[in-house]
Amino acid sequence: MKAERKKALVIAGSGALIVIAAIVVVLSIDINAHKPAIETAASRATGLDVRINGKMGLSFFPVRISAHDIHIANKGEEILSLEKIKLGVELIPLMMKQLKVSSCELFKPTIIIVKHADGKFNFENSEKKPTEGGLGAVSRLKKLRLSQGTLVYLDKKTGEKTELKDIDLAITDLSMGDSAKDIIKNVSFTGNLDCKEILQSDFRIENIKAQVKAAKGIYHIEPLAIGTLVYFDKKAGEQIELKEINLVIKDCSIADPSGAIIKNIAFTGNLDCKALRKKDLHIDNIKSPIKAEKGVITLKPLTMDIFGAKGEGDATADKSEVDAVYKINLKISKLDIPKLEESFGANKVLGGKADLGVSLTIKEKGSRNLINSLAGTISLRGDDLVLYTMDLDKALSSYETTQEFNLVDLGTFFVAGPIIGTVALTVSSVALKAYRYGDLYNKTRGGQGAITQFISHWQIKDGVADATDCALATHHNRVALKGKLDLVNKRYDTVTVALLDDKGCAKFTQSLVGPFESPGVGAVSAVGSLGSQFSDLYRKSKRFLGVKCKIFYSGAVRQP
Repeated sequence: MKAERKKALVIAGSGALIVIAAIVVVLSIDINAHKPAIETAASRATGLDVRINGKMGLSFFPVRISAHDIHIANKGEEILSLEKIKLGVELIPLMMKQLKVSSCELFKPTIIIVKHADGKFNFENSEKKPTEGGLGAVSRLKKLRLSQGTLVYLDKKTGEKTELKDIDLAITDLSMGDSAKDIIKNVSFTGNLDCKEILQSDFRIENIKAQVKAAKGIYHIEPLAIGTLVYFDKKAGEQIELKEINLVIKDCSIADPSGAIIKNIAFTGNLDCKALRKKDLHIDNIKSPIKAEKGVITLKPLTMDIFGAKGEGDATADKSEVDAVYKINLKISKLDIPKLEESFGANKVLGGKADLGVSLTIKEKGSRNLINSLAGTISLRGDDLVLYTMDLDKALSSYETTQEFNLVDLGTFFVAGPIIGTVALTVSSVALKAYRYGDLYNKTRGGQGAITQFISHWQIKDGVADATDCALATHHNRVALKGKLDLVNKRYDTVTVALLDDKGCAKFTQSLVGPFESPGVGAVSAVGSLGSQFSDLYRKSKRFLGVKCKIFYSGAVRQP
């Protein structure tokens, strides 16, 4: 027993002597005197120019090497600057003049990544190559911390600049492999990211927080939380704001890190956004599974709260080719029309519920306005609607003699459909507001009426909406609309509204043409009318002689 105790004391004493000897050896090292050698070794290991302008220091328990004012450049172009770095190193390898880093802390780093016009990055170097195993000293870290960092990415070919500000990063169990090649595919770690702001020419993201886990190049982000994302549409002079975004990303991988990320990234996940705001458009509680593969990002099924109703559908962004393609299919059931009117700042004219269907495709081509390629269908349908401003049957029955309002004012109900459907795609609501929406309220005698059936169906091609079935019915009358809306140039292309007879022929017509902001309104045309008595005689004679009228409308809205 005594022999075992003696043995243990000898071992402990020997260990203590080794530690003391190690400390003595390390204390005898003047680390600043070795600064040029350290710079040279770091430059050889990275293939870059490493300079330490400030003082270096050495501390114990744990053993740490610190350095101030570090700069890393490639061919005179700075890539990284640091206010301070602290490296936790293993003691025994250090005694043998080997650097084995166990932890790393970076204070106020500024990273500048530049992609030149020829596609090469500023950190690439064809002349200097890292020595084999050059990353060995830092290929595995127990802890990596970064505080108050800044990252700048500049694409010189496009001139686009992205800045990440005030970055805090904490990583544990970092493993990168033994070579700088394919780090993205080989890296493993767990960590937390906090970034105050991301800026680009057309968007701003605030308060980003993420929990990240990587295992040999497969990434999981659960969750990625964004306080606010603001997108600036310079052409339209408007902005889109998304609030309280939560994104979960699973099984994320990048096939070719040297290529375009969007074309090489693959993942699955879930999206949850509290609110989207764009001038007149308010959408809440946007939720969807999300999938990315080979440049195609899909949201399906996509749900949201909009205009007091539930919206369901899907959305796709296809960036697999040079020109991106965006698609959205959306159905909104029992849309609250008064809330829709309120959203666009219009008077309360129409009440009730309606169903909105949107199926649109946009193809991106260079700097061309996206609306130029807009194609698809938009449909707004509703039954048993209330018209708060007038008894439409009463007004139409005496319209031939009174004409107390412009017939085209009724067309505002039909135009609302395509404007609502495209407002989220940079078309402003000026068309709806300019289309005399308040005139029915301001010019009529008041009262209340009913619209028993309503359809507004439009076919869109190359940014022009064509009215394929636009009509409404009251208890005794039908009104229809024909014409086109040039959404690109924001003009009415001879939009005509007609009061119909029982065969679908026009009794009265009125047209609208010109810019959305100030359209020209034509005179009311009484088809075949020479005054009420002659008009009645003319219509009776046509029926007696079997003369057929020219059908103005033959759609789905039935004659009352």
